[in-house]
Amino acid sequence: MTYIKFVLLLVLALLAIPQQPGVELILHNAVIYTVDDRNPTAEAVAINDGKFVAVGPDKFVLKLRGPKTRVIDLKGRFVVPGFNDNHVHFASAAQFLEFNIMRASTQDQFVDRVKDVISRLPKGEWIVGGFWGAYDEWAAGSAGGQRREPFAPDMNRIEALTADYPMFIRKFDDSQFAANHAALRAVKIDPNNPQAPDVEFLKDNQVRFNGHMRGKGVVRLFNGVIPRTFSRERRIQQTKNALAEIRKFGVTNVSDMSDDLQLDIYRELHQKGELTVRIHFRPGLDRWKELSDKGIRVGSGDDWIRLGALKGHIDGIMGTSSARFFEPYSHDANNRGRWRPLMVNDKGEFVEGKFLGYMLSADRAGLQLTVHAIGDEANNVLLNYLEELNKQNGKRDRRFRLVHAQVLAPQDFKRLGQLGVVAEVQPFHLSDDMRWMEERIGAERTKGAYAFKTIQASGAVLSFGTDWPGTSASEYPINPMLGLYAAVTRQTITGQPAAGWFPNERITIEEAIRAYTYGTAYANFEEKSKGSIAVGKIADLTVLSKNLLKVEPKEFLSTNVIYTIVGGKIVYQAADN
Repeated sequence: MTYIKFVLLLVLALLAIPQQPGVELILHNAVIYTVDDRNPTAEAVAINDGKFVAVGPDKFVLKLRGPKTRVIDLKGRFVVPGFNDNHVHFASAAQFLEFNIMRASTQDQFVDRVKDVISRLPKGEWIVGGFWGAYDEWAAGSAGGQRREPFAPDMNRIEALTADYPMFIRKFDDSQFAANHAALRAVKIDPNNPQAPDVEFLKDNQVRFNGHMRGKGVVRLFNGVIPRTFSRERRIQQTKNALAEIRKFGVTNVSDMSDDLQLDIYRELHQKGELTVRIHFRPGLDRWKELSDKGIRVGSGDDWIRLGALKGHIDGIMGTSSARFFEPYSHDANNRGRWRPLMVNDKGEFVEGKFLGYMLSADRAGLQLTVHAIGDEANNVLLNYLEELNKQNGKRDRRFRLVHAQVLAPQDFKRLGQLGVVAEVQPFHLSDDMRWMEERIGAERTKGAYAFKTIQASGAVLSFGTDWPGTSASEYPINPMLGLYAAVTRQTITGQPAAGWFPNERITIEEAIRAYTYGTAYANFEEKSKGSIAVGKIADLTVLSKNLLKVEPKEFLSTNVIYTIVGGKIVYQAADN
């Protein structure tokens, strides 16, 4: 065989070997904060089949490029693991996005919001919600004491617009309601001569009914007519709108507490490839046996929709002075807050052990417990119950999630780490709630509020989220930048107070990012697959416009998401990128 013939045969043999296609996606020339202690920073990542296959220097990762690899030069931008939000009420948020006037302060803003919602709804659909007035007494962005001009929607301004859309909306504290003519006629009320038991129909200058009502009969009047839930089609559209909001802010995983229809919609969208955020789903604690009978345990489901946790409540919230405290509220000497139904008997009396029975049964069934507790007594009782779980069911890695952990008594902090608690906190609460906190419980008790540094020092795991969309008294956006800012500065979004509110409880931006990524993955029993940027983990990440480790905290508020990537797929890209 001649030399030339040998070389020709060798070339043909080499050409017959399948060429390596390379990885699917490479992001390089970036500042990557991985939240992986073994490899905390990197310049590039390579992604294949939805997982990270390389994390390191540009020159190393770029060697994995193939002819079909998409390569994106991030031009020095900042990358973090996808944000994992520990606490959302997705269905409520989807409805809230559709229509709310919580922050409205003018009639023009009210009219614009009405025009927007009817532009997207078929005729005959009800418009509900509203929650006006929440920021009248305590102005948004203030640290307390600042008030704005009271606002109430002028229903006459929207009558012509909403003739085909019955509207029933409420003030944030349910002290007043408003309805248009279409809604009044739906409950057989004559708008020109309104009458109904236990309802006071308010009038302009005591002359003409203005659509506003109050009294214990109002809700009863409309409850029998307004659908208990929206149509499936409307819920699907609301879901898609909410998913767009989520990915715009770089969130790749949420822990949700919605209804079964919402879970069904998630599954439908997942089957169609239209689900763009991963779901950790939590039904109510009282459904523990139903889940147990279905064989659901911690970790049931897949990487997209995960089950196995339950959500309970033992008290109310600060916004309505219903959180449960050892001592009365400073502004109401007869009020210590309220226990939730599973804590009391038919007479409303506290029953030791009633709630604990649910917890013990759910825990034995292999389900994770996550319980809302706001006031210092509520948190104390819940920690007592957790100690009882250890006694009766045995100690184990149950990752009990103390939901909100908002105000703790000094003696209870040390128990958090001892009991292996995950503190499921929402740091933007402090930026918004400081409007009224000291007025309601005084400065001394407020020292134990949102005490992230002390919680972390106890050995508890910090997990961050938002409580999106908020309460009837506050709006909590899905944007993680608000929470990071609050945790690092302990200020309102307008920078009040200048030194920070109880500044000794501030944490570092590195700690805050970890709580918003790995901390929540850990809380979900998913830290081996999510929460940090490491080889073998699911490729969820967020690319930001500013390096949060370098800029001043006030710049967090103007930091934008450039890319949101879920499972190696770009689900959001900034329009100007």
